[in-house]
Amino acid sequence: MKASGQFVGRQQRGVVLIVVLIMLGVFSVIVVSMIGGSNINFKIAGNQQYRMEAKMAARNGVESYISNPANFALPLPTSDAFVNSDFNGDGVADMIAVVAPPDCLRAVPILQSALDVADPHDAQCLGSAQQNNSGLFHASGASSAGNSWCSKMTWDVGARVSDAKTGVDVAMHQGVYLRAIIGTTCL
Repeated sequence: MKASGQFVGRQQRGVVLIVVLIMLGVFSVIVVSMIGGSNINFKIAGNQQYRMEAKMAARNGVESYISNPANFALPLPTSDAFVNSDFNGDGVADMIAVVAPPDCLRAVPILQSALDVADPHDAQCLGSAQQNNSGLFHASGASSAGNSWCSKMTWDVGARVSDAKTGVDVAMHQGVYLRAIIGTTCL
């Protein structure tokens, strides 16, 4: 009996070895798939970061462009403006926003009655743009109901950031309302 018991024990040891090898193979496949999944997640997170940086660069370009009043004065700019953004502070532009000349969407004359005589910002607009009524006040002392020397202008400012290194391409538009002297062209 001793001999047959030893034979059964050896068979069982061989089966245990095969089961352990199969489990090791399954665990190896699981580990490899987890590593592949984490690499994909790192790439997704990196792409999201590049996209957010491109959005910030485009926003920086639009805000820089809008903050310069010369971009909306005569003569209007005809070429693109380039605004650099340095995210890591090394002094080298990480992304560049290309801001096209603004598009004038609408120009509406401001009425004399909408102006405040006491407001210094309205001073440049006081007067009348009407040919037949060049004075500010009527004989009764009331302000003229005609158009002033200013108009409300609505502009569209757009920036685009394209980065060949990261493959990101983002466009952003901002509407801008400005008051301008009549004669500023709205093309």
